[in-house]
Amino acid sequence: MCLCVLKPNSLLRLNFITFLILTVSCSKDPATFHLENLNNNEIGCFGHAGMGTESIYPLNSLKSLESCLARGADGTEMDVQITKDSVLVILHGWNLNENTSCSGLVKDMNWSEMSGCNRKAKFFNDIKIITFDEFISQIPNPQEIFITLDCKATYGNFDQGAYFKLFARTIIKALNKHQLGPRIFIENLDPGFLLAIKDIKPDANLFLLTDDFNYGMETVQQWGFWGLSMSNPSVTAQQVKQAHDKNIHVTIWGVETEKENYAAVEKCPDFIQTDDINYLLKIFGKYNKGKGYWYSLNK
Repeated sequence: MCLCVLKPNSLLRLNFITFLILTVSCSKDPATFHLENLNNNEIGCFGHAGMGTESIYPLNSLKSLESCLARGADGTEMDVQITKDSVLVILHGWNLNENTSCSGLVKDMNWSEMSGCNRKAKFFNDIKIITFDEFISQIPNPQEIFITLDCKATYGNFDQGAYFKLFARTIIKALNKHQLGPRIFIENLDPGFLLAIKDIKPDANLFLLTDDFNYGMETVQQWGFWGLSMSNPSVTAQQVKQAHDKNIHVTIWGVETEKENYAAVEKCPDFIQTDDINYLLKIFGKYNKGKGYWYSLNK
């Protein structure tokens, strides 16, 4: 058995483990699983909607997204939607009253009608919704970071097919405008939406969001998607290995506590979306380094 050794800059108090060696089954012993991934045995660390739920900043706000990248993360996940006039905005809730001082469905409003809405936040009263264009314009070297676009494209009773196509065209237009390509990941729970993207951009990195591993594997292989995006409790290390054996990438999300961060790492996915980016970066000894990092499982 080989060991994946964590080398933090300083000793961290761990609630469930008292030593700083994380053991995973990456051995030559055939009785154990050979836990490798498709990123040269490296795990990419992304923040969930920026700094995640552990931050004082609202999820998907510019402050949260910028802070995540400044801490040293490789990239960030963000929720995106399109307005009535096809502006790509970064926001989770379909109804504005979920996250902002305004009300109404995002898809039914023009950008000019919602650009002045304040985000709901405990400590701030002047944080606005931002567009994807604004985010890209505010960060240095956007082509060098990884961005996962969680596309909120599945609404209720209306023509989903036409909406998927409009959403897909808007996404690809934005990526082309900013010359963003292989470091953009697109995820959604509906294969129909991912296929709408694939029809326009066949080489897009598409992740199916699901908590059903068997369904996910079957669907990804059927349509030639790039990967699975699964919550931490819904996938095991053995299943991650099965996906890798089929050349399917795996993102794990729903990672909040110290124990959950370590559990996700033990599964050796390709990417982790965490709600506590500070803690995960400290595990890897890369906190606040000012640039992205990759953690090599072979180090």
